[in-house]
Amino acid sequence: MIRISDKAKCCGCLSCVNACPAQCIVPRRDREGFNYPVANPDLCIGCGKCEKVCPVLNPLQPVKPVEAYAARTTAVSTVGGQRSGDRSDGSSSGGIFPALAAKFIDDGGVVYGAAFAPDLTVEHIEVTDKEGLEKLKGSKYVQSELYSAYEEVRDHLNEGRKVLFSGTPCQTAGLKKYLGNQTEGLLTVDVACHGVPSPGLWEKYLKAFEESHQCKLKSVNFRDKTRSWRHYDVLYTKAPQEGDVKPEAIRIAAEDDIYLSLFRQDMTLRPSCYNCPARNGRSGSDITLADLWSVHKVAQHMDDDKGVSLVLVNSEQGKAHLEALAIEEICRIDPSEAVKENGGFATSMQMPPRREEFFKGVHSAKNLIKYMKDYVIRTPLHKKIYRKVRRALSKIKRRVVK
Repeated sequence: MIRISDKAKCCGCLSCVNACPAQCIVPRRDREGFNYPVANPDLCIGCGKCEKVCPVLNPLQPVKPVEAYAARTTAVSTVGGQRSGDRSDGSSSGGIFPALAAKFIDDGGVVYGAAFAPDLTVEHIEVTDKEGLEKLKGSKYVQSELYSAYEEVRDHLNEGRKVLFSGTPCQTAGLKKYLGNQTEGLLTVDVACHGVPSPGLWEKYLKAFEESHQCKLKSVNFRDKTRSWRHYDVLYTKAPQEGDVKPEAIRIAAEDDIYLSLFRQDMTLRPSCYNCPARNGRSGSDITLADLWSVHKVAQHMDDDKGVSLVLVNSEQGKAHLEALAIEEICRIDPSEAVKENGGFATSMQMPPRREEFFKGVHSAKNLIKYMKDYVIRTPLHKKIYRKVRRALSKIKRRVVK
């Protein structure tokens, strides 16, 4: 029976909850706002399935990428299949995931991925049409609620329907352990994950943000590329009021956004993220996607600051699906060089010394925004000046190359 005595050894994939035939395991949030499985010993039948499907107790063997690519594609609009001619319409990097997902929908398949719910919590949803793919675009820096996604994927595969599942490495590993050998028709796509922040903290932050700005939010875009792909903004769009022609938006540079700053400084991550069981090719995914931050080194001709995807092909099936896409620009690159600036792929983050202290004070904080702000490590002035100069030089260089 699953018993969580060390929270660093539970990644929250909840494959155990889905696998339990007695339905005696339920997810419950702890004080940090993360879900953990809790088993009822009175209902447990002792089958051991919950332990067998756990990717922490039974980690997958690491796999090195078969191939690596720098890739970008003109985004396909989800309405009518028309080309939009722009890669900044919601995709975080080079638009490869929307292209993969659209191909699955065209072939009659089902796509699973993380989406914002109407209340801006994050959940895994099933998408069967191109209109629905809009919800799956973009990064969501919150651990998503999986609910019954694993069971639904299994049922679709049993019906002979193709499924594309996208998620974090630990979610992908959890699905693979849950399904066992029952994976025919399944394509798994994970991301080079920095770590997953607390859903509970995100909900508290949203409430505090709305109170602070005296508004109700309609949407959040963690990676708005209007200004720049490298130096993106967080875009908070207010719910429209009566008479509004266009909903008002609050744009905050990523380095100035309190929630995103704490995430990037590893303060708000799940305990297991500091020793991730599925990182560095151990998720079992067919394809790993990431931002190719080293594009200026490995594929300079593609560096236009609109976003380029790093595509790591981990299986022959992944290779076949990638080759079936009509990708406008793609070039093969050295995998080891490609991941050097993607810290989320190979190594786990280091737990900040004040992390435990931070979460202990979240519930009692009278002003959560101010409380969170006090834990943000501020960038020294000389580094800010250096970054601005570097950005300006980078823009000039790209213009010269063009």
